[in-house]
Amino acid sequence: MLYLGPIADNWDEMSAQKQITTNSLKLPELYGKFTTHLWYMLFPAVFFFTFIVVYRPFGSEEMLDMGRSLFFFNTAIMMCIVLVTTIVTRLVYFLLYKFVNHTWWEFSGFCMLEMVIITYFLALYLFLMRHDGRIYFEYVGLCTQYSFLVLLFPYFGITIVCALVGKRESNLAEQKGLIRFSDTSRQVKAVLDNKSILYIEAKDNYVIIYYLDNGKVKNYQLRNTMNAIAPLVEPYNIFRCQRSYYVNLSHINALRKDPNDMISAELDAENIVVPVSRKLYRDISAKL
Repeated sequence: MLYLGPIADNWDEMSAQKQITTNSLKLPELYGKFTTHLWYMLFPAVFFFTFIVVYRPFGSEEMLDMGRSLFFFNTAIMMCIVLVTTIVTRLVYFLLYKFVNHTWWEFSGFCMLEMVIITYFLALYLFLMRHDGRIYFEYVGLCTQYSFLVLLFPYFGITIVCALVGKRESNLAEQKGLIRFSDTSRQVKAVLDNKSILYIEAKDNYVIIYYLDNGKVKNYQLRNTMNAIAPLVEPYNIFRCQRSYYVNLSHINALRKDPNDMISAELDAENIVVPVSRKLYRDISAKL
């Protein structure tokens, strides 16, 4: 018989009983992929060039022509400025992505900052090219129209598509009963059928997921925390039963107390026994 350790009572288990609210404002997992940011690098620059050339908004034809038939040349240079700026900012965002828990609000702020940076570089280019007596910040005001009003279209379009695709992937996984486990860098590392999971154990900076595969007990070590995975597993009746353990209620055969009044959950696979704390015993019993 496998016993997984003593019951820990010297901790604040009331925190384990609190409902962990799933943050609906979190970015989809798509934003942890480089290909997603590649769209943000390329599409806004191409859209910028096409929109300016076709519609010539905000007096751009006169502004960029400069009386020397330089309209297409200057538009192309400005497109390159947009492209290079987004490449740099998106590479920075992608490299730092794993260190921050991103939400839609934070991402929107990043996009705004990105467009501000683009604005200042576009203004610098026009300031150096035109030499018409205007101060630099007058060009900043003019270029705000190009960066914000024009680039909002591709930014908004890409974001809507990513949100819909991310929602679709999440719904498909839920319909199949699959749980997508991500590590601290928010990269998906394991996808498991919720019914196959026996229990989850926390150890140092990792969680170890024990599951059935063709009738055999296997495990997968994931760098993450119990609190982080709680919103993923709790909808599938996998609940915390002790400080360092989550257990799948569908695999519990019985809850027992030993002569020392220590409580354990006997699982239906290979005589596995998982500890249950006294404070969480009532909750687990009620859910069964």
